Amino acid sequence: MSARGTLIKSNNDLISASLERSYMKKILLVTFSDNADHQDTVFGMYEELQKRSDVNPYLLAIEKPKVSLKADSHTWLVDCPKRPGVTKQTFNLSLLLSLIHRIRREHFDAIYFESLHTWNLPIMLMSGRAKTYQVIHEVIPHEGDRQVKMVDLMNKAVVRLADVVVLRNKTYIQDMIDRYGIQRNRLKYLELWRRYPAYTAPVYNGHALFFGRINPYKGADNLLEIVRQCPRIHFDVIGCVDPQMQGVVDELAKEPNVNLNNDYVSDEEMKEAFVHCDWAIVPYNSASQSGIIIDAYKYSRPVIAFAVGAIPEQVNPEKSGYLVEAGNNEKFAETLKAAMNLSKKKYDTMSRQAYAYGSKKYAASGAVERFIGLIEEK
Repeated sequence: MSARGTLIKSNNDLISASLERSYMKKILLVTFSDNADHQDTVFGMYEELQKRSDVNPYLLAIEKPKVSLKADSHTWLVDCPKRPGVTKQTFNLSLLLSLIHRIRREHFDAIYFESLHTWNLPIMLMSGRAKTYQVIHEVIPHEGDRQVKMVDLMNKAVVRLADVVVLRNKTYIQDMIDRYGIQRNRLKYLELWRRYPAYTAPVYNGHALFFGRINPYKGADNLLEIVRQCPRIHFDVIGCVDPQMQGVVDELAKEPNVNLNNDYVSDEEMKEAFVHCDWAIVPYNSASQSGIIIDAYKYSRPVIAFAVGAIPEQVNPEKSGYLVEAGNNEKFAETLKAAMNLSKKKYDTMSRQAYAYGSKKYAASGAVERFIGLIEEK
């Protein structure tokens, strides 16, 4: 090759490298969910992506989110149906089509859906060149969940339409393949994340917290037995009640050591609930994973949980909390009593370890590199 040809090739390589460096991948993060955890996950990643020079993030969410959000010109908030199921608003075709047109006009490189929703499907179908990513939180719909059939149908649909399906745990990867027939190369693992505050000091008040919607799979029946075996421990039970569990909740309300709040709580009230407790308890009958465990770590609170589903992936035994054999309520109660009797020094250590473990594993600030890695993977 001549010197002139070598120079031209060198210049072309430099231009190509410069263009590659200057190109900002355009990413749309989507959650139509009214679930505060899903919103916090997406909003936290949006904030982290905004700090980077190699991506150009956009956000699509419901009109009135439950958690804090600094809206800007790249934030699209819409009055859409807020649940996976079918509602009257699902058939607002003019809004849906205008939204799809807006998405296509932006020529996104990637569209990432954090939660299941009926509107995800037409967006995937008409997303243009964008690569689509769908998170599936529940591979096996929870027993007793009134939306079991809808969740299963949605899972089947997104497996067909999404380019990549994302799971939040490793435990159910093979179940996902067996149940829905998805190819392994289209299935990716990416841990949950949250926006993480600074370390929160302990309060040492002898309170255990059961937080979140009280569904059949979350073990309110187990909780009632545990409460009765721990009469000297104060239990804060906070969460809206599934009608199927009303009888158990009525029994819990009769216990003198239970403080019951079945109203919706704000983001700030949730923080106060975790800060006010010493231990978060997760006596679930089944679980794909638990956002409550991540929230506990977020506020520096260790956890006690039954070793069901993928929960063992989330607890560092003797460090961030304790795992108990599934369904053994007596052992759970014994573990909780022993935990409440730890010395301040030992509890302080566990509190700091829970926060350190959680922030390393689940903070959005650390998860952003893993997220970018997922989006850039060929």
